[in-house]
Amino acid sequence: MASWHTGRLLTAAARLVEHAFDAGVADLGVTHAGVTVLYELAHGPLPQRELAVRCGVQDQTMSRTLDGLERDGLVARRRDTADRRRILVERTDDGALVMEHAEAIGEARLAPLADNTSPESAVVRRMLIRVIQEYGGFRGRCPGDCK
Repeated sequence: MASWHTGRLLTAAARLVEHAFDAGVADLGVTHAGVTVLYELAHGPLPQRELAVRCGVQDQTMSRTLDGLERDGLVARRRDTADRRRILVERTDDGALVMEHAEAIGEARLAPLADNTSPESAVVRRMLIRVIQEYGGFRGRCPGDCK
């Protein structure tokens, strides 16, 4: 791995972390993608298109993710009364409960990465935030808290 370029290292690390998280939340019936959606809906309903942008995915991908979450009763979709062309997505009470459990599982599962106090971790975090911002991900907005 020492000879891998930085992009390959980032991709490999991201996939491994996502797989570890998915394995941890599998018993809840959700994936990393589903948990990301539930997290983004924590402060209220969002238009489906905005949700896709915030999660950094294509509309079609978001639609498939929402289909599963809606089928499982974790989100609900409805027409926006102010603009009938828009679909609003909101988290249900069951979705909030799953999100709460997923956060606890994620914290436990990803504990080895949680040390934000070491100088090395601080450097890695700054670099990752810079990569996200440099590539304009999520309309320049980090999902969740990336400060």
